[in-house]
Amino acid sequence: MAVCLMCSLLVSSCGESGPPDYAPDPPGSWYRVDLHVHSSGASNDTGGDSWPSAIAEQAQNMGLDAVLLADHSNSTGSDPSTTAEDPALFNKGPEFPHWDSAALLTTPAFLLVQGNELSPVKGGTSTLQPTGHIGCLPPDLNSFDTSYVFEDRPMGSVSGGDALGQAIDAGCWSILYHPYAVAPWIRYDWQRFDYDAMEVWNGTGAWDSHDESSRRAWLCDWVQGRRPVLVGGSDNHRVNISPPGGGSDPALGHPHTIVFAEGLSWPSLVAGLQAGKTAVGEGSSILQLDAYTADGNPSQGPDAAWIRLRGRIDPLAQDPVLVLSRCTACTDNRPGDSTTGPEVTEEVMVDMALEPGSELDMEWAVEERSGIYHAIVRTADGHYGSLSRAIAVP
Repeated sequence: MAVCLMCSLLVSSCGESGPPDYAPDPPGSWYRVDLHVHSSGASNDTGGDSWPSAIAEQAQNMGLDAVLLADHSNSTGSDPSTTAEDPALFNKGPEFPHWDSAALLTTPAFLLVQGNELSPVKGGTSTLQPTGHIGCLPPDLNSFDTSYVFEDRPMGSVSGGDALGQAIDAGCWSILYHPYAVAPWIRYDWQRFDYDAMEVWNGTGAWDSHDESSRRAWLCDWVQGRRPVLVGGSDNHRVNISPPGGGSDPALGHPHTIVFAEGLSWPSLVAGLQAGKTAVGEGSSILQLDAYTADGNPSQGPDAAWIRLRGRIDPLAQDPVLVLSRCTACTDNRPGDSTTGPEVTEEVMVDMALEPGSELDMEWAVEERSGIYHAIVRTADGHYGSLSRAIAVP
């Protein structure tokens, strides 16, 4: 179900009036995609009710347009019925067991794709040390090599950086999943920074301090010149959880990534992801951040004169508050600190309460204020908010 931002119900203008007319948006629509979902028969911790057919049915019922199955490499193809660390099962593969069934469940109105979550872990007395999980998204379903076998065991032998290297070598579009989290061993060890995307909002619980740490790490990357794409994923392990879920059991699609693409096809969605045309949200919440030149044409940043923010707030959002900020500096504590994330300097440009169910169209004159522009809607219970992509203005 493509998302279309219609006429605004709430319009707020910041500073002087904008250009006479903004250029129309390019052809395409916003599509809702859950990029982090686990399936039965592949991940060993799903409870047995999350087979691909059930995921496809529930996803469509919830209005999702696509789902990426991101099953754990340490159980996929070995013995997904056990959580035992059995050396006889290590590094066996195959890593994409539902590849064919996902293709059969794909329709013109819904896409299901099998990916992977490389899942190394420290061993012995080192389980409190970070390692990290890396998402593998296959960019081309026709040429991707599904015979590739990832190595994530024995415990303690593979770092998060090593796993990222394997994903890159395998041709994956790489996603840094939950870089900060409650469980120490799934936090990233920051041994490499060449991931393609960062999961800033992970669904294990509502928006929390770990997601906030991930947001600061993502902004810090942008301040330092790297450009990881903003994504979010539910990390759903049990497909029948009622929205929005709670605790360690998030509902499917809570949260999800919203991708602007020319159409609902895997090549189009991948192109939108690679171009960074994303937002993250729950329910119908979405924030679309764009830059324009002085005469209203789209800008990639260097000649930006106006920042424009459009969006929609889900009716279920509790006490939503919008913050638009400009990030100008970062004190990076990676890899030394795996719990709090970097410190970033942000100038708050907009801080305002919104009405649940409202829409917005705001603009801000850049006026030579360089930095990384970004918007977030926070809510009282951590659900049904949204994050925008970042825009770098030099």
